[in-house]
Amino acid sequence: MIGQRTLIALAVAAGALAGILYYVGAQRSPVVVAARDIDATHPLTSEDLTTVSIPSDSVPAGALADATGALGKLLRAPLWRGQIVLEPALSDQAALFRTGLALPSGMRAVALPVSSAAQAVGGAIVPGARVDVIAVPVAGRAPAGRTAELLLQAAMVLDVRSETGSPFGAVMAKGTVSSLGERIGGVVVAIDPLDEVRFADRIATSTFVLALAGSR
Repeated sequence: MIGQRTLIALAVAAGALAGILYYVGAQRSPVVVAARDIDATHPLTSEDLTTVSIPSDSVPAGALADATGALGKLLRAPLWRGQIVLEPALSDQAALFRTGLALPSGMRAVALPVSSAAQAVGGAIVPGARVDVIAVPVAGRAPAGRTAELLLQAAMVLDVRSETGSPFGAVMAKGTVSSLGERIGGVVVAIDPLDEVRFADRIATSTFVLALAGSR
């Protein structure tokens, strides 16, 4: 039979283990979070950030423990109030679009007018996608004899805009979305500088159809 001393020793050991587990679980670490909803258009200030304590084992990689390192930096994408600020999400330069996507170096951004979702894969085109751009000449505006042409293959989509020029399908406030009645109005893509004049001509004389390109 187990002796009384053994039972006492086991109880003490169990109590010590429970104390260690409680101590480890109770350890908390400071992390920097957004003090309010923040867009990606201005350098961060002390009013944008605050510090909270969370369980140490819940701190994600790249989390900042001190807001000092984030001050003056710009976000690559918007943050909601309370979201943890991660070092990889900070940049010395502003993102060009609300999506956080930046125009690749040496490229140019052009907005292609799209008057219906049917021209943009039923409205399924999203920022970050790759698309083939097909120009369809408009009778009376395009030179006689011009036919539909493939202008660009696997172009990067930087943003999608509504008819009013606002972000298409953008989240306007936490938990809500933009008007269900909005319609797609344009798709912003990255093009080579050598194509600028050609695209300017086609925008004035054509309509566009976008085809979703698969990853390579």
